[in-house]
Amino acid sequence: MGVPPTGMPLRSEPVPQCVTGSVVGVDGCAGGWVAVWTADGDETLHSGRYESIEAVVADHAADTFLIDMPIGLPDDEPRTCDSVARQRLGARSSSVFPVPCRAVVDYVQREGDTAEYDHANALQREQLGSGLSKQAWNITPKIAEIDTLLRKEQLTADIRESHPECCFAALNNWYPIAQPKSTTSGRAARFGVLDSKLDGWRDCYETALDEHYRKHLARDDIVDALALVAAGQHELTSLPADPPTDGSGLPMQIMVPDIEPSWHQHLAVAEQ
Repeated sequence: MGVPPTGMPLRSEPVPQCVTGSVVGVDGCAGGWVAVWTADGDETLHSGRYESIEAVVADHAADTFLIDMPIGLPDDEPRTCDSVARQRLGARSSSVFPVPCRAVVDYVQREGDTAEYDHANALQREQLGSGLSKQAWNITPKIAEIDTLLRKEQLTADIRESHPECCFAALNNWYPIAQPKSTTSGRAARFGVLDSKLDGWRDCYETALDEHYRKHLARDDIVDALALVAAGQHELTSLPADPPTDGSGLPMQIMVPDIEPSWHQHLAVAEQ
């Protein structure tokens, strides 16, 4: 199903941050946001599409929200968490792309729909020394949306950044899944991981497909949200182990399941 990356220890210190209680997995989608969760006293997985991230948080009294969206934003250099995640993913490293800097997100928050890519690209080059990809630009409004929510003083929800591909790799004995999730084989490979890690994933996935148009909610979005819920059934650890915070005090970290692969015991021999 995948090829393990080399040269990287897979456990982070200090002691993993334990997530207990209810977890909501959240991913952005063309029609807003998709969430997957289990209700209190009910192990059945549920899903829903929301117009805003604020609506997701307001609708759930969850202990933790794991979200596939950058949270802490860089000012003058790329985020360490992204570099570490790429190293963990090996051949799948391209799924972790450089995030927009704080100046770009602030620009989008000020200008809204009138914000232009060329100006954002120039800001990114000025601050980080490299341009802003169109892929990153396309999700910048959602990054700005969650950033606005997280900087509200009255917010009490525990919202943490995660990455579905890192979660799938961790749940798959730290073998990153080589096939792209946009392909039939790629989705099937990820379903194979979910099948042993998350009860009820198939009913949840098929129900979501039935309830939403693909123009609003893509297959990939549902798969990613399911991966985050599956990750939340485990203790989580931070990439990097001691994450810095951005200028607004938000952690620049990616949370992943704290799972030691079975082959980790052979690293010392492999290094000889």
